[in-house]
Amino acid sequence: MIIGNGLLAKSLTDADRDDVIFFCSGVSNSLETNPLAFAREAELLRMQDTKLMLVYFSTISIFNPAKQNSPYTQHKKAMEQLVSAQFENHVIVRLPNVVGQGGNGSNLLPYFLHGIAENKSVIIFENTRRELMEASVLPNIVNTLLERKFRGSINAGFSHTPMVLDIYLHLCDLMEATPNYTLTSGELSFETDCSEFIAIMKSAGVAPAGTWQDMAKRAVELFRGQPA
Repeated sequence: MIIGNGLLAKSLTDADRDDVIFFCSGVSNSLETNPLAFAREAELLRMQDTKLMLVYFSTISIFNPAKQNSPYTQHKKAMEQLVSAQFENHVIVRLPNVVGQGGNGSNLLPYFLHGIAENKSVIIFENTRRELMEASVLPNIVNTLLERKFRGSINAGFSHTPMVLDIYLHLCDLMEATPNYTLTSGELSFETDCSEFIAIMKSAGVAPAGTWQDMAKRAVELFRGQPA
């Protein structure tokens, strides 16, 4: 069963099954500070049937040194602990930036796309890298992990981490727009060990559909309402 109705939930429709809880109703805004939003997710998690397998979606950003004190990061770490303690059978998938139809407007690509479309200046951290992962690959990822009887937490990523500035400039090219951005310091580049994930996915033949540039192009097409 799928808990939630956002980007992750909609992308997992074909993977849905009665013996697994796909928890897709977590806080999605990394800038969230409202304690009530965090409490709502925690309470909803506690309401789930602990006899079932639970797939919980966390974030790679828990390893970001610059975000260790953010309410969102602290909350995600607490939810991982809650899942580990409450559900004997669980999979925690730590995701990078998920790209697809919809999603939270404060996330990387929606933020850039709206900024470009509205000719607004965007803020970009210097020397920062981010991986893009299309929501369409998530069913294959979770099915593979469940079929392999994986348990515990895993860092999801294919180690394709372009510079955030390059992503923005490429989006500007695709949208034939003049870049309008401010570079700022305050965030260090960091790497996350995704070797276990990569090995599992490689053995199952699961891979991204093209390069990050391909993903960016499809994201622009979706944003403009064109078929991907």
